[in-house]
Amino acid sequence: MTTGSIIFAQNNSTVDYVKLAIFSAIKIKQHLDIPVSLITDIKSWVEDTYPDHPFDKIIEIPNDTTIQKKHFHDGTLSSHKLEWKNQLRSSVYDLTPYDRTLVVDSDYLLNSDILKSALDNEYDFQIYRNSFDLAGRRNNSEFVRINQYSIPFYWATVFIFNKNTITENFFTLVAYIKANWLYFRNLYSIESSIFRNDFAFSIAIHIMNEKTAGNFAVELPGIMTYITDRDFLVTIKDTSIQFLLEKKDHPGEYIASKTQGLDVHVMNKLSLGRFIDGGSGV
Repeated sequence: MTTGSIIFAQNNSTVDYVKLAIFSAIKIKQHLDIPVSLITDIKSWVEDTYPDHPFDKIIEIPNDTTIQKKHFHDGTLSSHKLEWKNQLRSSVYDLTPYDRTLVVDSDYLLNSDILKSALDNEYDFQIYRNSFDLAGRRNNSEFVRINQYSIPFYWATVFIFNKNTITENFFTLVAYIKANWLYFRNLYSIESSIFRNDFAFSIAIHIMNEKTAGNFAVELPGIMTYITDRDFLVTIKDTSIQFLLEKKDHPGEYIASKTQGLDVHVMNKLSLGRFIDGGSGV
């Protein structure tokens, strides 16, 4: 059985997701020692711009013509409304060259080998449900249930699946939910009009569990740890990351924080990009 990782990267006018994916891939190889492939709509550009890229394969997909826009914050006081291409995640089943696949967002940084145990077991589908905000004081209800009265929220940021009939049915269901998003959005009383893979995965898991507390989705080891795009990544040294976290009731003021050997979802992609370019992320 082959095992590897997949990262999606589709650039917009401001965020170079490929650059983030390269940095993430290096981390994956360092801590998990598995091949990493990139799924992108700009294969020739990647090969020309980053000829020394670390990817096992670069898999090209059509340009996502269903473009959504959302606000990308860069700390508390700055934001940009940018294109957000995120609607092709359901195609990963057909695109992956591996029998067992770890899918990781380009802004998810591995700093440990905690996922090795998940890659060594035989569960069909593993994903994070529980999460922890490093700021420790924000309302995180949006990451607990898809609305306050509805089904559990699952993170499409990181997941592992085996290629078989069961998971093929799951990704077919995710694609169906995406194609009928207005219906499912109303059915599950989702306030946001923006399609999110997190929502589609949460709904599909609910259905795969026959709308009960089933066992289709197994929790990944550890917990989904994150900073929001109101925070800054400052610097990374080995497995240590320094952050500035939004201070409660004081816009533009921050509290310093540091992690050691902890995988972190860095939602401030602009800050992460600045650090990768060789400077501070602030």
